[in-house]
Amino acid sequence: MESLKDLIYFDIEKAKSLISQLNEGLISEISRAVEDESEDNAGLGFDVKIIKGNLGEKSREKTIKTEKISLYHEMLNSIEANLSNNKLLTHLNEKFGETGLSFNDFMEEIPNYSYIKAAGWGGFEDFERFKRILSNFNDIQRLIYESQLLENPELIALQEQLANAKKAANLNNERNIRAKELAKIKAIEKNLDRLLKEETEIHLFDEGWIEKVKTFLDTFSPNRLNFRLLPLDDFSEFQILANLKAKYMLDGSFENTIFTYGSKPNIKLTILGIITSCPRREDIRVNHSDEFLAFDESELSDESHFDKAFRNVFDSFEAFEKFFFVPNYPKIAISPIAIYREVKIKGNTITT
Repeated sequence: MESLKDLIYFDIEKAKSLISQLNEGLISEISRAVEDESEDNAGLGFDVKIIKGNLGEKSREKTIKTEKISLYHEMLNSIEANLSNNKLLTHLNEKFGETGLSFNDFMEEIPNYSYIKAAGWGGFEDFERFKRILSNFNDIQRLIYESQLLENPELIALQEQLANAKKAANLNNERNIRAKELAKIKAIEKNLDRLLKEETEIHLFDEGWIEKVKTFLDTFSPNRLNFRLLPLDDFSEFQILANLKAKYMLDGSFENTIFTYGSKPNIKLTILGIITSCPRREDIRVNHSDEFLAFDESELSDESHFDKAFRNVFDSFEAFEKFFFVPNYPKIAISPIAIYREVKIKGNTITT
């Protein structure tokens, strides 16, 4: 055993596919143990024969989860070993030191790699969590700063007015009167915010701005959960970006990972995956719209004009996408198989 791993994220579907390919279509016993997870009686994808029949439901669930994670470790170790044996896996941290190349020259080598493994300073970026915090930011601020003015007579009076106005609005079903009560509530809330701004250092975001930010995020980054890794301490501009699927978080949810490691862990983590985007210093891609360069506008058919217009629209989307985790040089993106903390074992010594 070369190391111990605390798995944080594991894409079981990619892992099964990779194991199958590396074994020429023959999935190993480890991979076959993880079957369709849609049937409750299948024990979340496990052969239920491993579960004692007299176990209680909680004990059974705990045993199943333990077996599941154990299998994931075996699959990960198998993948790393097979990729290394086939010379498909590059250990970026070690490779940078071994080549003796300058940082810029090493960046020119990155596009030649496929599967990579790297350890470094990581960070999780959960856009749904960010939107939730943003939605509640002002109310949280009010709660915190109102506690500093509990003895303030004006605050007490306004809070009483607000409580009475809300009570009156809830009791009245007549539309016009209710509308007046709601307007009164908004006026009192504005006076409360005014008092807090005068007496404390509170900072409140404009509610309209919050809604616009949420709309922007919903459009360009719905349900995004990202991971960012800095593998080279002296070159923080080189970063590995990965888009995660929440269902493959081993602790059940990203919130549990936050409580364990934090959104920006203070210990180094390891990531394994295949490079999916590797921008160069000079963009070498052929532009999809170059086919129109040889023609004058008058020579294009109606269909070609229509096609060109839509190509330009989609090209403009790329500029927006760069705001949301699309890498630019010298950053790269990978499709992750696993994220974990690795504890290496050297003889009788354990190092991180």
